[in-house]
Amino acid sequence: MIDDDDPSAFQRNLEALKSKYPLIYLRLAAIAEPESRLTGSIEDGDLNLDLGHTKFYGTDAVSFTEKQLADFRRAPSRFYMDPPPLHEEPSQQQHYVSLALYRHFSARKIPALPIDATPDGGFLLVYGIGLGFHLPELFELPVRGIILIEEHLEFLWHSLHLHDWAGMLARIDERGQHLRFVIGPEPDVVAAQVHWYMRGQGFGLLDGSYIFRHYSSMLLDKAYEDFREKLPLLPISIGYVEDEEQMIWSGTMNLIGHDFLLMDERPRTVKDIPVAIVGSGPSFDRSVEVLKRIRDQIVIFSCGTGIRPLLAAGIRPDFHCELENSYSTYIQLKAASEQFGGLEGITLIGATTIYPLVAHMFRENVLYFRDSVSSTGLWCPDRTGIYGTAPTCTNLALRASEILGFREIYLFGVDLGTRDASQHHASASIYHHDEGFRIGQETDPNKRMEIELPANFGGKAYTNVILHWAKMMMAHSIENFSFAKIFNCSDGIRIPGTLPKLPQAVRLHVPPGRKSAILARTKSELRPKRAGEMAPVAETEAVRDGFGDYYERLQTLIADSIENGIGFTEFYDAVSPFLKETGESRFQTVYRSVNIGTLMMCFQIGYYFYRRVPDSERGEAMTVFLTALSRALATTSGAIDSLLARMVEATHRLAEDHSPERLISLVTAGVD
Repeated sequence: MIDDDDPSAFQRNLEALKSKYPLIYLRLAAIAEPESRLTGSIEDGDLNLDLGHTKFYGTDAVSFTEKQLADFRRAPSRFYMDPPPLHEEPSQQQHYVSLALYRHFSARKIPALPIDATPDGGFLLVYGIGLGFHLPELFELPVRGIILIEEHLEFLWHSLHLHDWAGMLARIDERGQHLRFVIGPEPDVVAAQVHWYMRGQGFGLLDGSYIFRHYSSMLLDKAYEDFREKLPLLPISIGYVEDEEQMIWSGTMNLIGHDFLLMDERPRTVKDIPVAIVGSGPSFDRSVEVLKRIRDQIVIFSCGTGIRPLLAAGIRPDFHCELENSYSTYIQLKAASEQFGGLEGITLIGATTIYPLVAHMFRENVLYFRDSVSSTGLWCPDRTGIYGTAPTCTNLALRASEILGFREIYLFGVDLGTRDASQHHASASIYHHDEGFRIGQETDPNKRMEIELPANFGGKAYTNVILHWAKMMMAHSIENFSFAKIFNCSDGIRIPGTLPKLPQAVRLHVPPGRKSAILARTKSELRPKRAGEMAPVAETEAVRDGFGDYYERLQTLIADSIENGIGFTEFYDAVSPFLKETGESRFQTVYRSVNIGTLMMCFQIGYYFYRRVPDSERGEAMTVFLTALSRALATTSGAIDSLLARMVEATHRLAEDHSPERLISLVTAGVD
């Protein structure tokens, strides 16, 4: 609490926020006279917030909060992770860590919840700041991250007059915690921001996180429901080292093997012609005649498997978007090309990490650096890349169309789900014409349409884990980056930030010849790059040496931790500098991108076991965990060193012989 008679306390609190949360500070400083006002006093026991039409607290602020805190102390609301999957035949490094722990504790049953009231947890989520009397006590919880979610900014403004925020923020810093504010009017956006914050610094310690709900409102209740709905997506890995190895290889081969146009986020001219983004959702079949009618008046972006239904209907897209680095992408494109007369006239928009032979199939390639992946940290000038292009090609097409300057966008077949769970894709898509794709759709648990969500045109639709994630990323991208009006003509799940529109209602008025002129201008605004220009061999040699030192230091830390018998969170903190986005080495972003996904999954696995065995066995559990982690890192270190050696050799060979045949040989058979 602060002295009500000290007017400077409010200013000290504002200044404390200014240094750490400048945007929040600016919004608070702009409040001249709030719509609500404080009434009563703490001394008289009637402090409240007058909203104009009613009092905010049913009793008074202090007693209301004291009862809430008493209930919370008795039975705190927390959420826990599901048991790590057991892979008897591991294929990824975190599988080996999980297997080692399961085998070590095979003689005992590992409970679903911690066996004692373990107080520590990854996060504290507070739904509602109100007047803030609950915050001083909650801030003392042993958590790593605190997320404050509020609908009304002026509630925080009032709390600055009542509490020592400057002191609370200082203590949060002293304890090494991190605090985030999520203040906004849209439940979907609020829930998405909470989700992404939790996938950051404390991602490995999600188990046992706390939730405190201070007050109820339509926005906070819906944001909480959305968060619970997205909870199954929360522990999904942010990457795997095996995947990142392929990203580095494919990224390098694309940069040294092809001339291309570079797409980055530099400002471009606004294009006065609409765009159709076409996926392979089941509603494509009901849109195809509309697309035939408008194809000369609209720039068409096909997305991944969406190209086959378009070509089958005799519609040739202007741009084709690809994201994945898998060989199957090349196979399905090759089959479509052979069946429907080639890919001439279609410009590829692809991540630099796509399977290298995909770019070889197109006469004109637009490549971009995807955010957060290892090859971006290695080769991208700004080391960050373009955000929001994953996890599906429809996410990429939306971001690309916005970046290129298009401001009127129509979504066709971008269902991100289905009304009928048995109808998962368009009838002409590869999923109905290739046995491997069909079986994969039916057997992969992440692809089962089992999540019920509101549909675009009302009612309910069904989606899966991956498409649910795509919808969440798309909504976040629209909220943060879009200046376009986006019409959703798909009959799947509702996408926040888009306007539902029946395909038959689309009417366009574009002058003849305008489309070709706009396409020419769009490509002219992209910077041409020569093969090898952005991937000099000296950098590959330097990063190889850096990786060797990186893993050696990690192994030394693990050995010292085993010898000294340190606890789990102490070890977690010791590893944190290895996973920072920047560091002393200019390659820190690369080291982080390669390792953070696998390490965070290993931490989730280790933390799960560590919290569910008695104190007397935790030292033993740590030794098992650290030993398995050391083996996994040794395997990773060897694989990375071998990969980078191959990349150096491939760069030299392509410099000597830059023929397509040499590229195909290197990609399909390695450099040996």
